[in-house]
Parts: sequence; structure tokens; C-alpha cells
Amino acid sequence: MKQNINVSGLDLEINIEQQGSDGPALLMVHGIPTNSRLWRHTQGMLSDRYQTYAMDMVGYGQSSMPLDDFEHTLTNQAEAIKEVIVGLGLKGNVILVAHDHGGGAAQIMASKYCDHISRLVLINPVAWDYWPVLEVEAFNALVGAPDEVLGQAMGQAAAGFHALLLMGSHEKTAFSDKNVKENYLQFWARGPGLTGFKSLVKVCSQPSNEETMGVDHSQITCPTMVCWAVNDAWMPVESGERLKAAIAGPCRFEKIERAGHYVLEDRPDAVAELIHDFVTEWEGVNL
Repeated sequence: MKQNINVSGLDLEINIEQQGSDGPALLMVHGIPTNSRLWRHTQGMLSDRYQTYAMDMVGYGQSSMPLDDFEHTLTNQAEAIKEVIVGLGLKGNVILVAHDHGGGAAQIMASKYCDHISRLVLINPVAWDYWPVLEVEAFNALVGAPDEVLGQAMGQAAAGFHALLLMGSHEKTAFSDKNVKENYLQFWARGPGLTGFKSLVKVCSQPSNEETMGVDHSQITCPTMVCWAVNDAWMPVESGERLKAAIAGPCRFEKIERAGHYVLEDRPDAVAELIHDFVTEWEGVNL
């Protein structure tokens, strides 16, 4: 399904993958360099008990890919999340679940609009000054490059993409060639021209640790769960422990064993179980 939103005066179209039609609503937000399909397994495991909505953030997947008129900051992505919640008619009645880059945007969104969500789940989110990582910073060299250079870079990046995903995975068989091509790599080729790859360059180049360091976690007052895959090659467990201490509302911290950064591919069962346990733990509690 598509949701039309407006952020910074720009009309945008957000792609949303929905599974399940009954129960509490979950809005799931991915990170760099993935898309809503990262959540497909977890959605399937929760769809009999929840309404699940996985969105492609601005510049990703099948959502709008503005190249000139949109600043792909975490703050603007947070505004997009808020607008999706409002557009779906879920203000105040949705559990926001976010990973990686999406987790950074979710922290900003929750710190500014905590009344829009009932619960918050952060899964190995970007946070503090551990961000951006080297693999993301490398894309800064391509900002403003001519199409000839970008075309060559796209081929090189695509060739190395499988290895990057494997680096972020504990269960190496999760990222088969078929999975990588069908669920992730194909969106780099969105046209016209090099639009998909140019969008990836832009979303990688604009978020900063000034934004993650500037989050006012004292304004996140809803019940929150921070989940951490302990074999994350980029985001250390310490980051999650710092988040638990900084978030003002009741905050639960859970470690997920035998999982890397892309825990939604490694252990979707563990993620689904933790989400369900967290939601039912606070069921009927009005804070």
C-alpha cells in the first residue's frame, strides 16, 4: 500500500508492506542500506496477533526518492514516520519498532512526538557517537560525482554488497544470493537512470552523529524496549546499555544471542517473541 505524506513542504509517497489485520498495530522501520522487506519474516510471525506495517523510509525501497529537494537527515525521517502514523490513523495507538538508521530516526521521533506512540522498540539502533560507521561514510566521496563515476561505483558497491551483509550477519546462510538480489539489491537499480543508487548515496551521506548525540532521551517517556544482537560488528552492546540509562520512561534491555546486526534476518523468531512478550507485559497498563 502507498501512503501520501508531506515533509518540509514536499509531497512524498511512502511504500508500506502490511501483514495482519487484527490486534495492536506495529509500525516497523528499517535502516541503511535495507528496506521494509527486512521485516518480512518477523511480520509473518506476528501477523496472526498484530496489525504490522513495515515502511520504506524516504529514499529507500519503493518509497519516493527525492534527490534535490529533501535533506535525508534523521530529523526529516522522524517527521516522515510521524506523518505515516497520522496518515494511517494510528496516532497514540501504535507501537513503533525500529532498527539501525530507522532506530536513530525513531529516537528523535519519540523524543518530539511521544504522544503519537504507545510503546517503542529499538533494535540495534544507531545512537550516540558510534555513528556513522566507516562503510556508510565511504559514500561521502560519491556526493556530486558525475553519472559515469557513479555507474562504475554502483557496480563495485553491488559486487561487494553481499559481503557487507554477511559481515553484519551471524547466521551466514540467511543472506543467500537470491535473498540479496530480490529483497535488497534490486532497489539500487530503480530508475530513471541511476536514481536508486543516487538515493542510496544521499541517504548515507546526510545523517550525522550530531543528530544522534542531540537526542533528548528524557522526553521519551513511553514504555521502551531496547534489544541488542550481541554479535553486531558495528554497534556495540554498550550503546544499548547507554540508551537504557538515558531513556526516561520504563525501559527494558534485552540481549539476543547468536545474532549479528541484521538480527531480523538472523533471528526473526527471537525478535518476534521479544516484541510479543513486551507488548503483552504492558497490556492494559495506561501510563
